[in-house]
Amino acid sequence: MKISLSAIIKMFLMVIGTISVTSCATMFSGFKADIFIDGDIDEPVTINSSAATYEDVTLPTVVEVKRRQLNGQHIQISSEHHTFDDIVLEKTLNEWALLSALSYGMPVCIDLLTNAVSKPKHNQFFITPLESIAAADSLNATLPRSVVPSSALDFATKTRLRSERLFTKFPRHEINGTFGFGSNQADHLTKQFADNILQRYHMETEVECGDIFGDSYFIGKIEYHYRLNRKWDIGALMAWGESSMDYTDEYYYMDEQHKDDYPGHITLGYHKGSSFTFAPSVRYTWYEKGACRYYSRVALGLLRNHLTFSLNEWIFNGPNERYCYKDKEKHFEKTNWRMAYQFSPIGMSVGAGPVRFIAELGYGCLGVCNIGLGICF
Repeated sequence: MKISLSAIIKMFLMVIGTISVTSCATMFSGFKADIFIDGDIDEPVTINSSAATYEDVTLPTVVEVKRRQLNGQHIQISSEHHTFDDIVLEKTLNEWALLSALSYGMPVCIDLLTNAVSKPKHNQFFITPLESIAAADSLNATLPRSVVPSSALDFATKTRLRSERLFTKFPRHEINGTFGFGSNQADHLTKQFADNILQRYHMETEVECGDIFGDSYFIGKIEYHYRLNRKWDIGALMAWGESSMDYTDEYYYMDEQHKDDYPGHITLGYHKGSSFTFAPSVRYTWYEKGACRYYSRVALGLLRNHLTFSLNEWIFNGPNERYCYKDKEKHFEKTNWRMAYQFSPIGMSVGAGPVRFIAELGYGCLGVCNIGLGICF
């Protein structure tokens, strides 16, 4: 596939544009943080945080807090028969923000606006009821004696609590658009079509600096998915692909000794391929936490691949003349219909708001790698 310099620049600007409106800390940490709470109490409690109110929960549990004004933020806990000191949060540097600043600098401004540069200094606490039933003066408490940082919860417990605390209401609809590149399902049809003509006319690829993807298609895709539950969603995708390449077979007789032997000729070929795909799709979410979601995809549908090859032969008459006249002109055309498929073992959706960053690795009608943006509602 021959890609011009302007196309490469546009691709580069698209990648830079995507990076400029996202960042490591905001994408991977989200706008909220998890706080794990355990305690020596055998009755349900009510927990009020900056993000939500959690009623009648048993400990241990996990709650969310907003990252905005994280330092000094209070989490209030109460129950029918006991009172507790507030959990007072402290902040520290989020390592993702440091990585974002070191990698490409500019998106750290987004992290500052969302306060994703900060994370709770302690995200686990162990609480015990106060001796007195009277409410404690929690606003003046600097070191609550009934609340202490804890590291007792193991990874399995954290994972279970996070899964239990996924929001009951979540976006059901997703519309996304991505760009795909790398080898794809239509490549072997394109190569077979072009090779038959190249062998017949003894031609070869005209090497240019823009041929960075070879014969592979550059693919644009839009899709809609409906999320049935936490694990499964169904939908459909439409994709358009473009591929092109120049070929040549040149014979010159430029020196004085051979200029009168017989006219030389230059054979130029141009191949173009276009594909259209429609395929229903199923995705399975195998891990989800906060702003990050990882899934796998299988899609089956129909692929239309249209191929053309134009061949022109120019006669060259002398050392001081170029392309004297066109001797031959031929045109080849072929359309293939195939079952389309796409298998993506690893897909990722990152973002806590309605706009998500989408990336997939797989093989099929969409190519090897797909990146883009999605809107969830």
